[in-house]
Amino acid sequence: MSVELIHTSLASGLDGGSGYTVAGRTGGMPAAMSDALSRLSGLPPAWNDATREEKILCAFRRVECAGQSLSVVSRITPSGMDYTGRANRLSHHRVIDARVMSESDPAALLEDDALWRQEWVGAARELSGGILPARLARDDAPLHTWEREFGDAGFAASVLDIIMKSGIGVWLVVPAMSKRLRLAAEMMSLLPQKQRWQFTFATRPVAPGSESSVKICFVDEREPELAAHSAASAWILRVGVGALAAQPVGELADRARHGRGHELANDKANAREAGGQIQWSPPAKLAAPHEPELCDTPQASAMQVGAVERAKNLGEVVIQVRRVAEPSSSSGVWKWFAMAFILIAALVWLAVKSGGTL
Repeated sequence: MSVELIHTSLASGLDGGSGYTVAGRTGGMPAAMSDALSRLSGLPPAWNDATREEKILCAFRRVECAGQSLSVVSRITPSGMDYTGRANRLSHHRVIDARVMSESDPAALLEDDALWRQEWVGAARELSGGILPARLARDDAPLHTWEREFGDAGFAASVLDIIMKSGIGVWLVVPAMSKRLRLAAEMMSLLPQKQRWQFTFATRPVAPGSESSVKICFVDEREPELAAHSAASAWILRVGVGALAAQPVGELADRARHGRGHELANDKANAREAGGQIQWSPPAKLAAPHEPELCDTPQASAMQVGAVERAKNLGEVVIQVRRVAEPSSSSGVWKWFAMAFILIAALVWLAVKSGGTL
């Protein structure tokens, strides 16, 4: 069953009180889970000219609650004005069950706007349960967004390597106006589907070591919180500097640049070098010739032109027709000589057969 919680500013919340409070949650949710999800609901302040889209925080986090680990996917967005006229935000959290985790990945869920509320209308209330539709995990390689933002899609593989080796969360500084959720989705697509639920991430700053910390934050270079930290902090990564200074190498980096088709091509090349047998099949279509040659006689020309037109209409390849005979000024004389010889031979044969004499 889908378990969700909405946290926003109301005059009266589901648990009483006013201000930022629980506006809606799945019926029967334990109080400990409700409290844990509510603590994930903050939205960090943004730079002065940030757009609404740039302020949105999308995150996948794992939270310990009453002795169990919850996989929580959240979308926190600005949401107009609250009942007092002050700027509001709406935090929508979903706890993901094993069924959805087996069919989808967190980035695919976050990229589906249909799964997330943009605003809250009405009084606080309990939400009915249901089945959360899974979104198929994607394979985005080659990683076009990484290529566009960083000049080399292979850096996605380098960042994954750093995350696997580091014991704390890291911030990856991305250029202004980058599509941070798309960067996260593309990077996760390099991993097997099940492993994508092991790499927590956020598209806005989350403090390393906090209760809701993640393995990687995609942080816009204009973030106020970024300026508050030393540029030399080990957990702040910049492409082209420090751990990400070298050009990415390895199979995963190649896949990020070229996709799975590149891997198959490499497999075939390696098999050829090893003396393996590579099966080859011709292409489905061959390039059509520029101009088919036609025979000289009117009848043959008409037949061949008709065949060419039919082939073009059917979208088929036009096969070039070669000349069967070259025109010659003496071809008519030889034709009459052959006919005369055949006629004389026939008359002689008839005379011999009838007993006549020459």
